[in-house]
Amino acid sequence: MRVQEVFDKFARDYDEWYERNRDLYLKELEIIDKPQGLSLEIGVGSGRFASKLGIDVGIDISKRMLKMAKERCVEVLRCDAGKLPFKDNVFDFVYMIFTLCFLENPERALSEAYRVLKNGGKLLVCIIPADSELGKLYSKKDSPFYKTAKFFKIAEAEKLLKKNFKITKIKKRKLLYSDNDFVCFECLKLIIRADHLRV
Repeated sequence: MRVQEVFDKFARDYDEWYERNRDLYLKELEIIDKPQGLSLEIGVGSGRFASKLGIDVGIDISKRMLKMAKERCVEVLRCDAGKLPFKDNVFDFVYMIFTLCFLENPERALSEAYRVLKNGGKLLVCIIPADSELGKLYSKKDSPFYKTAKFFKIAEAEKLLKKNFKITKIKKRKLLYSDNDFVCFECLKLIIRADHLRV
């Protein structure tokens, strides 16, 4: 089953996880900076983070998820992360919260995030690392969501981000097992990208 189909079919189940695990959700929220300027969340889902952080616009491929985000007063658009319907250099902040692992082409999505960010704009990417105890637990779970996910190790995520961005801060938060349970990378858009630099 494709990612879009999974999130459309099980949208309510996904959203209800945040009610059942509210303490974990609040711990995650605590370490994510609120935007300063025009902001976009790629993979907004049901709008749990965008609504609390005050993110201006959210995109997703799941109609049912977007409907829930809209009910939380988030302005939403249905589109693919690899082809954003925005002009270049528009946003001050772009967020990917639990999105990276569900993307078919994460490099393309990060390139698009780069394109729509203003020079000096900030990208925030939050993951459950594959090399954390929580990541190992999730990857073994018999869940329709985690079956479609590709969890990244911290070093893998860093390598991917450094192609287009400068990582300025890494925040970590213990959810169940250790400080590596939840990791957020704060990144600045590079004016000259790494793939364009001469060695």
